Amino acid sequence: MPQIPVYLFVFTLINLISSSYSQENTYPTDERLFHIERSKNRNLVCYDVKLNPDGEWKTSDPVKVYWVNREETPGKMNGLSAIQKKLAYGYKLKSHGEDSCVIALNACSDRPITVKKEEKKYCCRMIINGLFSELKSVYVKAQDGNSLKVEYVELVGKDLKTGNSTSEKIYK
Repeated sequence: MPQIPVYLFVFTLINLISSSYSQENTYPTDERLFHIERSKNRNLVCYDVKLNPDGEWKTSDPVKVYWVNREETPGKMNGLSAIQKKLAYGYKLKSHGEDSCVIALNACSDRPITVKKEEKKYCCRMIINGLFSELKSVYVKAQDGNSLKVEYVELVGKDLKTGNSTSEKIYK
């Protein structure tokens, strides 16, 4: 039996651990559009499509935004504070139609996100690194020593033409 070089084994192991860690305990829902992970702690800000009790989507009030705790009380969900909505994790509705809408996160107002239903699932579309992509997650890296200042934001998605992963770091 051929032996696998140690460096290849270690590299593969590190990739498996890091990819499983980033998705570990994200508490996905059927309505999940994307989530934000932060360097400050492991808690998530989640963005789910907001449906009426009858299952209909109101594009004039399209997205539910909330915290999911992954540290003190794993899985517990909380709403955003007024300051968090206004300055960081809230969004503005730019336009809406019958089956889609365009939103912009308050912290990245120059990067429009189209929310629409495709087949049976709602998803977010945007340009990531020059490619039309489905947005999957966002990572916010705070500056060392000052968790209120952002060093960069990384958008992560999937290229809609090729299916390959896309990512882009936006430095603040």
